[in-house]
Amino acid sequence: MKRFFVLFALLMLVAGSALAQGVIYEHNNEIGIYTTANPDPAIVDSQTSYTGTPGSFTAYVVCTNPYNTNINAPITSVGGFEFRLVLPASAFLLAAVLPPASTNFATSPDFLCGSNAPVVDSHVTLLTLTIGEFSGAPGFISLSPVQDAPQSVPGEIAITDFNDDFSISVAHPVSGSFDMPVFGLYQPVVPNEDATWGGVKSLYR
Repeated sequence: MKRFFVLFALLMLVAGSALAQGVIYEHNNEIGIYTTANPDPAIVDSQTSYTGTPGSFTAYVVCTNPYNTNINAPITSVGGFEFRLVLPASAFLLAAVLPPASTNFATSPDFLCGSNAPVVDSHVTLLTLTIGEFSGAPGFISLSPVQDAPQSVPGEIAITDFNDDFSISVAHPVSGSFDMPVFGLYQPVVPNEDATWGGVKSLYR
């Protein structure tokens, strides 16, 4: 019992130290789409779907915990990013606004972008999207590697570190897989943690 209390105290100390440093996200180099440019990790699952009426709305492509895997250090300014937006047939990408002083060297919905986007509170907005969906049909948006441009890392999406000569690090959809959506239209996205735990539980039925 004494050991439990010592462990609990250590966990609380670590958690308190982490909270003092700002926003806490669970994994590095995860890219997702949210209804806010500042997703709250505590309620992030409720920020990954549009539940309004048919029409146009704003969503944000955000990278959380950008991390340079080449030097094992956090990225303070994202120097570039690449991925493809995969929208359902009923949805249209009306606009995609890049960070200031950024350029897309591919054609939307592929984004192969050079940038200098500062990381604030462990996250950075890569795109501000205006999406049109006028039928009310439920659907999902996912991410995939670019298709109509060269892939920096074959079969992957990626970010680069502006302050490390644009060195490339592999990124990941926040869903955990290119086959799983990162954003829902009129329906929720099942959190990756819940899906994984469900798979584990099914092994013991």
